[in-house]
Amino acid sequence: MVKTEKTKVLWVEDSARLELRNLTGPIYISGDYHMNLAEDATSAVRYLQSQVYDAIILDMRLPPGIDDYWIRVYQDRGEDKADARLGLELANWMFNGRAKFPFTPPAWVRQYHVGVFTVENDADLHARLDELGIRVFQHKTAGLADTILIDIIMRILQEQASDRG
Repeated sequence: MVKTEKTKVLWVEDSARLELRNLTGPIYISGDYHMNLAEDATSAVRYLQSQVYDAIILDMRLPPGIDDYWIRVYQDRGEDKADARLGLELANWMFNGRAKFPFTPPAWVRQYHVGVFTVENDADLHARLDELGIRVFQHKTAGLADTILIDIIMRILQEQASDRG
């Protein structure tokens, strides 16, 4: 039997530890994925700069972590995760960050690597995601299947296949 390489996933979610049992159980049970968790903007940047991922699942409401840049952005926006939308700022860095940000975004990341999984579901957010070219979006609501992360990963991988094909 030939062993295939696991799909590498970065989940950027501030409450990931709380959701580990329910949402990541199917990921680990399948054995098809290698997942890293980043619970703030600083950690997400460090992961993204240190390795290449097949899929990035991004929340919009993130704390800043320990980096001075992210702390300033968070404070400038009123220190409320909903208003700060550091996940959106993180996506902006990934795709447009070479001039504006104090650190270099990874050269490998493309819009088709990213899916958004968040409690927010307003028109402004969708318009901003469209501007950034992010096409995979899942509104986080009660009652979602335990396999929702796998579903999002599969949608991200389908986006990659259609962009490359």
